[in-house]
Parts: sequence; structure tokens; C-alpha cells
Amino acid sequence: MVEMQKPTPSDLCWNAKFPPEQEWIERTVHVAVGNIWRHAHHFAHAQLGDDSMVPEIMEIAIDGTVSRLETGSPQSHEDVAVLLERLFLQEVRRRRNANNRLVYLGSDQELPNGSAQTPHAPIDSAIDLDRILHDIPPDVRIALLLRYSRSRWSEVAAVLGTTEAAIRLRCKRALDRIRQKMEGEIHEI
Repeated sequence: MVEMQKPTPSDLCWNAKFPPEQEWIERTVHVAVGNIWRHAHHFAHAQLGDDSMVPEIMEIAIDGTVSRLETGSPQSHEDVAVLLERLFLQEVRRRRNANNRLVYLGSDQELPNGSAQTPHAPIDSAIDLDRILHDIPPDVRIALLLRYSRSRWSEVAAVLGTTEAAIRLRCKRALDRIRQKMEGEIHEI
């Protein structure tokens, strides 16, 4: 089995379309990519938990850098490296934010009546529930799950070793935060 080599910084510049009359752009972009390559891997790993997307994100940043440099006069290697790094960091942050948005798969409005559930529906539901309850304290999360699995407030309070009034109030506050978060997601769309 042949193992694929990871792309080098120079490999990523092959896809860019450099204007023929501005050779300086190609030279400075090659140097800039080499200068920020190691930092790009560290940043992507820190922000996304994985650095496998670095070549793709770097290509997007290179294209953006080239298109911005085409309209201007020659710039130093340092200035181009700063521009390239800024565009790379913006793309990483955009992907991180896109990954953090709540996803609601298989809602009633999405599925036609009488359609069969996919075998992945329980997994998707569990992932969605985990994202929704992500910021909720563990004991309140347990209380919400118990309560909405048809347990009585008295039973929930007994399991958690607290009073009915206290756990009801904490659950109400948690649900209010979830509603606000979901309304914010809807308004962004």
C-alpha cells in the first residue's frame, strides 16, 4: 500500500492562479506560506481539534491573498505573510463557528408524513440533545432528562437529593437559556 505524503507549503501554491505580469506575488506568497505553515497547523489543531483541514484552508487563504495582491503594488514578504495569516485565521474561525452551531436533524417539518426513520435517527437525536444540553450543569441535565421521561418532580428531587422547588427553579432557568439560544440561532438564519 502506498502512503500519501502530506502536502508541503510549496505544493499548496500550485493551485493558485498567479497573474503573469506580477511574478512578485508568486515569490512572496511562497515565502509567506513557508513562514506561517507551522503556526497554521498549531492554530488549526487548537481551534478545530484537528489539523487535517490545514491544506484546504491554506489554499483558500492563498487564493484570497493573491486576489488582494493583484490590485496593489508590490509588498514585502512580512506584509504578505501577515495578510495570508489573517485570512487563514479567519477561515479557521469561520469553520469553528460553523461547527459550533446547533443542528436539528430529522425535525417534524423536515420529514414527510409516513416516511420511515433512517437507522441514524437515534444517533442524530442523541448528538442534537448533547449539543442543546452542552452548557447545562450535570445535575440539572439529569433532572431535565428524568422529568421529561415522565418522572414526577418529587422523584427527580429524591434522586438528586434536593427539594422539589429548587430543582424546578433550576430546570426552568436552564430551559429559558436553551430557548434564548435557540431563538438566537433562528434569527441568524
